[in-house]
Amino acid sequence: MSDLPTELMHFGSCLRRYGLPAGADRIRTLTSALALIDPLDPTQVRAASRSLICTEQKHIPIHDALFNQHFGLTGRRLAQTPHEVSVPTPELSDESSASDEWGQVDDQTMALQAAASRIELLRTTDLGNGEHAAEAVRLIDGLSFRTPRRSAYTTRRSSIGRIDANQILKTLIRQEELSSLPRSTRRERDRDVTIIVDVSASMKQWLPALIRFLARATPRLKARSFTVGTRLTRVDQHFSAPLAERELRAAQATIPDLAGGTRLGEGLLSLLNGGHREAIRGSVLVLISDGWEQGDCTELRTACARLGRLSHRFIWVNPRAGRAGFTPEVRGMRIAEEFAQVMLPATTVDGWQAVAQNIASSLGRDTTRANRDAASRHRETANFNEYGAKETMTNG
Repeated sequence: MSDLPTELMHFGSCLRRYGLPAGADRIRTLTSALALIDPLDPTQVRAASRSLICTEQKHIPIHDALFNQHFGLTGRRLAQTPHEVSVPTPELSDESSASDEWGQVDDQTMALQAAASRIELLRTTDLGNGEHAAEAVRLIDGLSFRTPRRSAYTTRRSSIGRIDANQILKTLIRQEELSSLPRSTRRERDRDVTIIVDVSASMKQWLPALIRFLARATPRLKARSFTVGTRLTRVDQHFSAPLAERELRAAQATIPDLAGGTRLGEGLLSLLNGGHREAIRGSVLVLISDGWEQGDCTELRTACARLGRLSHRFIWVNPRAGRAGFTPEVRGMRIAEEFAQVMLPATTVDGWQAVAQNIASSLGRDTTRANRDAASRHRETANFNEYGAKETMTNG
């Protein structure tokens, strides 16, 4: 049995076929009005519907007859209302065909609006253990990405930018006149992106979202993609093109340490000490992890410090961070706060879209991190000056 809002939508379509102005907006208002009345009392529902839909006196008997017919109240005597009138047998009006066409359009509009509301609900669903997580995670396939850009070494002529001294010199050597000062600006190129995904057991509930994010981001950003659990594995060759469901499961099966242990620091150091160090230099580095580390956190601290120095932008994404009451208490997240330029939650689809937008940001190290480094250098200088003053007083 369908619910009352759905029945009201069908009832509105029936009213429109008989020429009554029961548009989609009035049916939505009627549905909202059910919260203010008793929806199980047909007299109250009929009165609310009549007040919203009947704009002329002649609409009332047709409306009431259709109401009783639609909700199975024909032959049943309802409580009299101030505008109760005799009920004639409804007949199709001359404009029934036109009304029916408009009714179909309004029904389609309401169906699209209901679908949009459903999508908005799924975009804010917890992808780890939400009620509709399996359905919501498929929306990651629709994330939009924009490749980050960087200035190249070569230049091009432009009406704005720096004055091109070389071009001026060439013009003067040819003994030609300068009609205007030539200017040039740097060309732009795509900036490299590196994505590292923690696939250990602590991230098991997020694996469907992580795999789909890899499959969506890798081909669009032309990113180097790695997974890390008990070891480091390069996987971008398996995600180099958009994948169907069967191909997605096959790509996931190629990850050897899926839902295993966690040696995050060791895996990141193997990345830095291997042949990928120069690839990380100047790139946007995205590390997706909840910070759980079974290994030595000294290795994780060393690796994060080097990654922060080498990369143009170090983004740490924690899928748990968007949950209410979350506090970064594990050691890995405290290290992330110290070295990552940006920390983002990715508990929902909207959170993953924010990650995609942040990857494309033209900003480098943020002001907060720069101020933090400046404050650290100031403390070190102050401690050194204090120590030097004490040494001078002692030696003197």
